Amino acid sequence: MAEIPLSELLSPAILSRISDYHLLAKTAVEGLISGLHRSRCRGTGSEFMQYRSYVPGDDLKYLDWKLLARQGKACSKVYHEETNLRCAILLDASASMDYKGEKAPCSKFRYAAIIAACMAYLARSQGDQVGLFIYSDTMKMATPPGSHAGNLPKILAGLEKITPDGKADHALAMRHTEEYLKRRSLVIWLSDFQGFEDQLGKALRRFRFSGHDGLVCQILDDDELTLPFNETLRFVDSESNLEITTTASLIRDVYKKRMDDFLERTRRHCLDQQTDYLLAATSDNIGYLLAAWLHKREGLR
Repeated sequence: MAEIPLSELLSPAILSRISDYHLLAKTAVEGLISGLHRSRCRGTGSEFMQYRSYVPGDDLKYLDWKLLARQGKACSKVYHEETNLRCAILLDASASMDYKGEKAPCSKFRYAAIIAACMAYLARSQGDQVGLFIYSDTMKMATPPGSHAGNLPKILAGLEKITPDGKADHALAMRHTEEYLKRRSLVIWLSDFQGFEDQLGKALRRFRFSGHDGLVCQILDDDELTLPFNETLRFVDSESNLEITTTASLIRDVYKKRMDDFLERTRRHCLDQQTDYLLAATSDNIGYLLAAWLHKREGLR
């Protein structure tokens, strides 16, 4: 059997066919990276790395006395330092996230859940503490960041049980999550942020004020980004049930302008609060999102 190329292995069209989230995450993460675990810095970890010249004031317990006695060289041992983060993943499971275009490989929620599973698996594989908070108008799941053996299975099992519904209460999710983050954490927020872009800045400011770092992943369907239709359309707000009937060609230019404004406001709020921002369509390969997570993690170590 021919090996599946990495680009296809990390495509939502392939991953969305895997119902078991543990197998899904393992497949994606191991396909992306073999393991990035240690930072190269001078510390007190368990694995010896290299020597450097002794400097007066260095802790003498790291001086290599045998080398000093044998060669007359005063050198201190330098070690890898094990560095761990606390990661909290916020996942929007409101009704708007259940949208799936005709050509889309999966719904926005399924795409976001795949990312959440992969990031949680990746975090635990590197020794990080990870937690997951799923919400709509109520908290559907709250698993605080932890490193014990049962934490990851609980997160992955929880993802399989969630059905998107209701209206997103982002402020509720933020307050609830913050109660569990007593130490500096990396907050990863997965949502379409529809109707929340103007309040997002305030929410991120609150996280920043508490000392947390952020990574916002805005997830939309290709239909929402481009409005590729030509026929008469009936738009139904999945959260308010408001209906509008119109012809796509008549509103396309106005729609795209408003969509661009919506995305720019969201991006600007993130930029103003020193929060990384990623935009993803549900057809996008998830590899670049995982790579962005790794880059963010390494920058915080």
